[in-house]
Amino acid sequence: MSTITETKTTTVDQFPNKVFVGNLSFKTTDGQLKDFFSDVGDVKEARIITRGPRSLGYGFVAFADEATVNKAVEMKNQAELEGRKINVESARPMSEGTQEARPAKTSTRRRPNRRASGKDRSKARVDAPQDASDSSQQQVQGETAEDAKPAARRSQARRGPKKAEQPIVKEERTPSETVVFVGNLPFSTTDEELSKLFAGFSISSAHVVVGQKNSRPKGFGFVTFASHEEQTKAVEKFVSEPLTVNDRVLNIKAAFSESPTADSAAEAETA
Repeated sequence: MSTITETKTTTVDQFPNKVFVGNLSFKTTDGQLKDFFSDVGDVKEARIITRGPRSLGYGFVAFADEATVNKAVEMKNQAELEGRKINVESARPMSEGTQEARPAKTSTRRRPNRRASGKDRSKARVDAPQDASDSSQQQVQGETAEDAKPAARRSQARRGPKKAEQPIVKEERTPSETVVFVGNLPFSTTDEELSKLFAGFSISSAHVVVGQKNSRPKGFGFVTFASHEEQTKAVEKFVSEPLTVNDRVLNIKAAFSESPTADSAAEAETA
């Protein structure tokens, strides 16, 4: 059973036993969420996480004890709420011991300037004996300048030669003639479900993009059509009549490559 680490941003933090609920409909309210879990056990608190007035699509439900938390995960994970399959996992607040220690603030108090001020230096030059010749002063200044040159060369040697700046070349990309990009998909969408959305057209394949490490859907995919004409008809249809799935308006447009990995392969060849 996986565990979600929750930061202390909601009122449910006062309850140590709670679950994380993801993939919620943006229309779901606190009361609806609490009622949905009421058959599991004693619900102490149910809260939808929002940004301003807008729901972020997830929340937390607190229970009286850990046993009820485990029961909620078993009963409600992948259950349907408001037409969407929700994700339910055990949550725990972040312990203060796991937070990184903040570095101590350094003192901003300035040390007294031991060097003489401009006025004091001027006074010192006036009070200095005038028996030194101009040639002696020029010799001292020349030695100081010569001593500074080796130090500058040593500093440059440590840093190494300056690297030439590489010009940024922007590659022009052209839209694909057979592939469309489908964005804002529900995270529970499968390849088969994506294919069914385009059942009225002749398609060759449909693919939902997932993460390489955790294989979790990223919320977008690609559909390859049998011809450019079929692709054009699909894009024009869904531009004029936007397609909505689980309260999400899909973003459908021509892709910029013949396959989802074409761009990354081209970058690897030019690297």
